[in-house]
Amino acid sequence: MKEELGIKNCLYPMPVTLVGAEVAGKANFITMAHVGIMDLNSISMGMAKFHHTNGGIKENGTFGVSIPSVGMVQVTDYCGLVSGKKVDKSKLFDVFYGKLKTAPMIRECPINMECRLIQTVDFPKHDVFIG
Repeated sequence: MKEELGIKNCLYPMPVTLVGAEVAGKANFITMAHVGIMDLNSISMGMAKFHHTNGGIKENGTFGVSIPSVGMVQVTDYCGLVSGKKVDKSKLFDVFYGKLKTAPMIRECPINMECRLIQTVDFPKHDVFIG
């Protein structure tokens, strides 16, 4: 039997990622699940406007997306619970940079993507970053 749920986004589960950006000259990471495929060369992510990381993405025009392993579940959860305004999360990882120089990524993660910001879509409560 089918039940009408009303207006809901039911595209779950989403992959868990660690998004990195340089904020005030320091690498910062946030746990994000709202990351998706735009096309074969682009991704999108929706982030609430109040996140500390947003400012770094806008300032530098770059960001890193690191996909953590199962063994990183505790540190990944921690990055989503504490703000980079209060905690230096760069010390949690072996941080590295690629060609863009301002998109921090995590060496412990099996997959890393270095992204240049292509566009920011301004929603009332979220920034949607396309890279």
